[in-house]
Amino acid sequence: MRKKQETPQKENYENSTFIRASFGAHELFGQWVGAAFGFTVFFFYEAVIGLNTILAALAYTIWNIWNAVNDPLVGYMMEHHKFFWEKKWGYRRMPFLISCGILWLVCYLTIFLVPLNWNPVSDQWLIFAYYVTILVVYDLVNTLYDVNAVSLFPDKFTGLNERRSVTGFGTTLGIVGLVLAAIIPPMFITTGVASTYRNSAMATLLIGLLLFGFILPGLWETKNVREKYRLQREAAATAPPQGFLRTVKTVFENRRFVCKIILFFGYQVGTIMLETSALYVVTYLLDAPASYVTLLYASILLGALISTPVWMHFSKKVNNNRKLSIIAGFMMSFALIPLVFITGTIGWMISLMAFGVSLGGQWFMDPVTMGDVLDDVAVKTGKRDPGVYYGYQALIIKLGQSTIAVTIAIVHTLTGFVAGAPTLAQMLILSPTPDLALFGIRIHSALVPAILIFVATLLFWKFYDLTPDKVASNKAKLKEMGI
Repeated sequence: MRKKQETPQKENYENSTFIRASFGAHELFGQWVGAAFGFTVFFFYEAVIGLNTILAALAYTIWNIWNAVNDPLVGYMMEHHKFFWEKKWGYRRMPFLISCGILWLVCYLTIFLVPLNWNPVSDQWLIFAYYVTILVVYDLVNTLYDVNAVSLFPDKFTGLNERRSVTGFGTTLGIVGLVLAAIIPPMFITTGVASTYRNSAMATLLIGLLLFGFILPGLWETKNVREKYRLQREAAATAPPQGFLRTVKTVFENRRFVCKIILFFGYQVGTIMLETSALYVVTYLLDAPASYVTLLYASILLGALISTPVWMHFSKKVNNNRKLSIIAGFMMSFALIPLVFITGTIGWMISLMAFGVSLGGQWFMDPVTMGDVLDDVAVKTGKRDPGVYYGYQALIIKLGQSTIAVTIAIVHTLTGFVAGAPTLAQMLILSPTPDLALFGIRIHSALVPAILIFVATLLFWKFYDLTPDKVASNKAKLKEMGI
């Protein structure tokens, strides 16, 4: 007699739809600030203020030397130091999330408060010092906010489909945040007028405060989460103490984590380099006002919004986070190739729509794949240290931004791009090789990102081996271990 097949049990979500959406909206808030930074800051200091291209890139390099220490230390501190509010009330992350989320917005505005009467030649070292100082402070509060926000994810959302639901919200809202950052802040900018960038930054701050209010319920550490923290601390107390340097060794000996952050580095650099290049593309290649950034990123939004439900559907049907991450990565790389040749606005919009489809997939798969890695780490070590690993992920983002700055500086130097020429007409007059300078923008907006994403995805495909069976096995073991 044929055995009746058992009906799989439906996963019960621990958190309501509103809480899942609210937590997912931290991607919206993060992209609102982070994308605004990417769109405007390097362009502002190089093209508008007129800071020497090499000095602008050097500022980013110094910033990332700081990141190499700051980001891992923040992650280590969050998991290995017990602050008084956790001892008394059980909250580990909320004080950092609230204070640093607001300070992050304030620091973003401060970037544009550099004195406009400073001369980009005679006062270039003053501008440089201001730039480096505010970047360091901006990064500190950004890291304290971001590491705590993403570290909450595996503790608050444990079920596989619940994580997918959260990342579905996060992907859609993150793309919305990216596009809103491309639509609203540029409305306050007049090409070549430095003071209007302050108006844009103030608008970013005020709207950011409203968005921040919406994400707080999702980021709130519930009673269940605080109980998990208590159990994790008790388990950690029985294990041998692990110093910071030993933690570094442990992190980078984990091949699965290294593969994951290589992929993360590739697609983050590709996306942020495109963001950083957007005003260059609009100003010099399309000879259009800053508001045209809206058209380009509305195309990304459309592609992402159309594709996110499809990615969500196939993630449940295929049940293979590794496979879908690889597909999305290669799609991102191929979508950028046409941008090396396309000349008109319509062509850019069509290609960016295809890029948005693939970006939606990568954004959707990133948190759940990282969740798989962290579950695997917890099974091996017997404890959860998400802040440590997210600290290194934050470092990878910053290294990506440094890579972008150095790439743009090298390309602009070799192709004859002139700092302090904020319009196409001025560039054509001042550059010794204007056609080459314009092609250089295509190199750093499309060609370099396409190559980086392709190589990163190739390495991930070759060496990352967390299959669906291994993921399911880890879930079962974690349930038995009670973590």
